[in-house]
Amino acid sequence: MTHSTHSSREAVRLPSLTGMRFVAAFLVFVCHACVLGFFHQETAASLQTFAFASGWLGVEFFFVLSGFVLTWSAREGQSRTGFWRRRLVKVYPVHVVTWLAALGLAVWAGQAVDLPKLLPSLFLVHTWLPQMDVVITINVVTWSLACDLLFYLAFPFLHALVRRIPVRRLWWAAGAVAAVIALLPAVALLVLPGTPQLPGQDMSFVQNWFLVSFPPIRALDFVLGIIMARIVLTGRWIPLGVGRALLVLAAGFALQAYLWPSVYGLTATIALPLALLIAAVAVADERGAPTPFRSRTLQWLGGISYASYLTHFLVLQFGHIAIGAGRTWDAPAALGVITVLFGITTVVAWALNRLVEEPAMRAWARPRPHPRPVTGALQPDPPSPSPEPAS
Repeated sequence: MTHSTHSSREAVRLPSLTGMRFVAAFLVFVCHACVLGFFHQETAASLQTFAFASGWLGVEFFFVLSGFVLTWSAREGQSRTGFWRRRLVKVYPVHVVTWLAALGLAVWAGQAVDLPKLLPSLFLVHTWLPQMDVVITINVVTWSLACDLLFYLAFPFLHALVRRIPVRRLWWAAGAVAAVIALLPAVALLVLPGTPQLPGQDMSFVQNWFLVSFPPIRALDFVLGIIMARIVLTGRWIPLGVGRALLVLAAGFALQAYLWPSVYGLTATIALPLALLIAAVAVADERGAPTPFRSRTLQWLGGISYASYLTHFLVLQFGHIAIGAGRTWDAPAALGVITVLFGITTVVAWALNRLVEEPAMRAWARPRPHPRPVTGALQPDPPSPSPEPAS
């Protein structure tokens, strides 16, 4: 692959990565649908390993994707403050609306509401300490947004650091970051208390928090995405096609599921395979090669995936309460109920995207007239040229 110059890639879109955003968000939906009590106990127990492995895979994809697409769409001479403004406008409006909706639904359902413990999640700072009743908040999935917030604040500096890595050493850097991610479970076992264990898991909450929710640790996944984008953009990509990259990911996913419920069954075996797949798909899009993720339906669903991610848990949780909190169903009936709730999630996500997300981006995310560039800054353009990472 020849070197991709800055000017030659300005027109390049990555539609397949937008389609993959839906696949990842759907995996998270499947995870929560399997563990929120829709199936009879025996069926739910048999699905648990697949459910958790799928959920971790989906979230890990988004973390690596964020670093990749922000690097892919980076432009010279744009201000850090402009970049941060666009990121905050992308994240916060939909988050605030869904946070308030979750608060109202919790009151409707008669759940206890402890505002001092909920407010950190409104500002997306609730995962910095291992306090379970703060991390696990009224909209559970917002823990990943707390990680995203750190990623976006750090991106101008992380990107500048990665650009200083000599091109010939980028693969070594990617391997080093992937190795650290793979070794972190051993660190958690050696350093952090292993009791009391979480229900059904061979790890404590503190170990789980350290590996899953602690933003500085998850920033390694984001940095891996940055490095992989640099590998592609500097012409150092290897001849690994989408098909073979999917096989590598399948092997990593199988190993992840086999190692679950230990700390090694979270993201240690899938970080690098996901990074390889994202890069392979980006290269395919750049070359105009076909991929399985480029259909118009996947494009549309990927476009609303951020809103879908933030609403799906609320629809599943409170939808279940509305039709009977303690009710379970056999597999066909449960699948029918879950399908209906997925449809509701999609409609609600579309409405949020049209009424909140897009208007906010139009109003506040556009570059201001005559921006004053920061010398040497390399920042992304508005999100339209490239697929926007959902959390």
